[in-house]
Amino acid sequence: MKLIPYLNFPGNTEEALNYYQKIFNGAISDLNRFGEMFPAEANYQDKIMHARLEFGDNMLMFSDGMPGQPVDHGNGIYLSIGLTDEAQARSIFDQLSAGGKVTMPLEKQFWGALFGQVTDSYGVSWMINCEL
Repeated sequence: MKLIPYLNFPGNTEEALNYYQKIFNGAISDLNRFGEMFPAEANYQDKIMHARLEFGDNMLMFSDGMPGQPVDHGNGIYLSIGLTDEAQARSIFDQLSAGGKVTMPLEKQFWGALFGQVTDSYGVSWMINCEL
């Protein structure tokens, strides 16, 4: 079994997908647009109905969501990244922080790891945990 987060964005999925692809050095696959799959509203023809980003043993799925259904990221879910390379942890944290909001600086914690929290510029909340 594998848990795969599925992220919806309010019409800017392609921008977000490319942003995360760069940060995680991943591969985008299965990119399907609404207009390719079925008749869609004119402003939704080129929007992403479904896409996958694979990096390492991980996968995130993406969509612009269904027309007329608002997207609200809320504050109840964080995506947590576990790392063992401090330079990589700092790089990912810094990239996710750009244009976003640091809610907890990336610092050494009482459990011995480097840890920080950030909500990125797309409203997605992240936890970065690097075992030292």
